[in-house]
Amino acid sequence: MQLEIFETKPESFEGAIQAVGAYLEIDGRLLILQLADFKEEAGKWGVPAGKVENGETPKEAVRRELFEETGILADPSCLQDLGALYIRKPHVQYVYYLFRIVLDQKPDVSLSSEHLHYHWATPKDLKLFPLMAGAQAALSKYRAALAQTKGIANVNVYLILKHEDRILLSLRQNTGYHDDYWSFPAGHVEKGESATAGMVREAKEEIGIEILPEDLKPVHVMHCKTNRLNVDIFFECVKWLGEIKNCEPHKCGGLEFFHPDALPSPFVEGNALALQGAKNGQFYSESGF
Repeated sequence: MQLEIFETKPESFEGAIQAVGAYLEIDGRLLILQLADFKEEAGKWGVPAGKVENGETPKEAVRRELFEETGILADPSCLQDLGALYIRKPHVQYVYYLFRIVLDQKPDVSLSSEHLHYHWATPKDLKLFPLMAGAQAALSKYRAALAQTKGIANVNVYLILKHEDRILLSLRQNTGYHDDYWSFPAGHVEKGESATAGMVREAKEEIGIEILPEDLKPVHVMHCKTNRLNVDIFFECVKWLGEIKNCEPHKCGGLEFFHPDALPSPFVEGNALALQGAKNGQFYSESGF
């Protein structure tokens, strides 16, 4: 039996094995890696990928595999689920989950011993480079998923947490986006979530506090164009339960309250614009168009 790839689960498919692929994109280029000489498809190229381990979700697995193979630690909020393929090989069958990760700037790449080289590939490169078996079919799935979501904006939520006359800021680290900048605690609204539910979840995950949805006051909305479209919703909050703590030290260098007139530098520009807009009573703005 040759390699078979299906977009929907075929009958009698019994793939208990799960695998993930990281489609890391910058300015239309994808990060691909060349397999080392001791690997089964030595010399062939493919995206960072690997098996889902026991107890892991596919999202957790793709972040781990990407870090192990390249040294890049992806922000969970940057992961875009593109669906799955069902793959049959002569002696194994498995489900392959695709995740897109879009970054604004090229991160440092530190290859593991499993790979010889890396390359930021253009669409033309992907036709010329010798790719791993099934890689072209996966790329077709990747492109089709992108076509379906073209023009759709990501929804992100930001927390302006106030205590007396100060606001809480977080120092970003190891995310690939505005690292070493101060910003509001924030995150990506997941599929099926409302914006307030996403903000409540992110507050719990990032800074360990519990917030009621009715205590979130939307004070500014920004439609932003960077390397993708974003709708950023900024919520002000003055009430919460629990003690503020850094729950994600791997991507947060510290939490600190600052007076709005004495913000630290560097401070993420979009956050600063939204804060100023909220102060002036401006509920909506646009950036990057």
